[in-house]
Amino acid sequence: MTIMGATMAVAGVQAAALGSAWTLRSRENALKRQLPYVVSLAVGVLLATAILHLLPEAVSQVGERPILWLLFGGTVLFLFAVERMLFVLTGSTAEPDVGQINVHHHRAHRAKPMNLLLASMLHSFIDGAAVAIAFVASSRIGWLTALAIALHEIPHRMGDFAILVHLKLPMNRALRFCAVAGLPSFLGPAAVLFAGVKYAGEIALLLPVSAGSFLYIATVNLMPELHEESNWWRVLLQLMFLCVGVGLVMVVGGLSGS
Repeated sequence: MTIMGATMAVAGVQAAALGSAWTLRSRENALKRQLPYVVSLAVGVLLATAILHLLPEAVSQVGERPILWLLFGGTVLFLFAVERMLFVLTGSTAEPDVGQINVHHHRAHRAKPMNLLLASMLHSFIDGAAVAIAFVASSRIGWLTALAIALHEIPHRMGDFAILVHLKLPMNRALRFCAVAGLPSFLGPAAVLFAGVKYAGEIALLLPVSAGSFLYIATVNLMPELHEESNWWRVLLQLMFLCVGVGLVMVVGGLSGS
């Protein structure tokens, strides 16, 4: 039931992400205005899920051991190193710019469709594994993790789609690329199922890894995109949506845990 729930959650995440890319075809201007608030909401949900749920659950299952904090901090450094190496090797990162749907020319010029696809497929696999790991801890944390990843994946997939269209791919082909990019996420639950059978006692050590990845995505990938806004009213709206994201996790987590 745990893996079935994780697979259903992953399917929901990918459907929401692909649906956002499909909607972008006809409603670009409206989505461009709303995207910063979706990103703000995602930051709040990611941070709250990592700090209020994944880390406490990891401490509960693993204990206050140095390995927990080593994995937590090491994940942040590892993801930074992977993104830097991907950028040097391919000109693409696992995270496209999401603050603007219109892609800057110099960045799109360096990116290649297959490089972008490979980076996104790696990212999707990690997301799928994170959902499955959270479901192993509890269904409550699993669904919260799926919500956090869905809110992050929506602007991510929209960014992929915008870059591919800017690279002169037909819209239908760009959508197919986005769909293929999400397929490895279904391998995540399979990998966790395999690991759970052989290493059931150690799988809880992956909870701080998930928490570290959420912290990295929120602070390194998403928050800098919000710095471009200079209008006071829109900045306040971004902060409000960030707080709404935190509150949403607290409310949903509280209701699920009661």
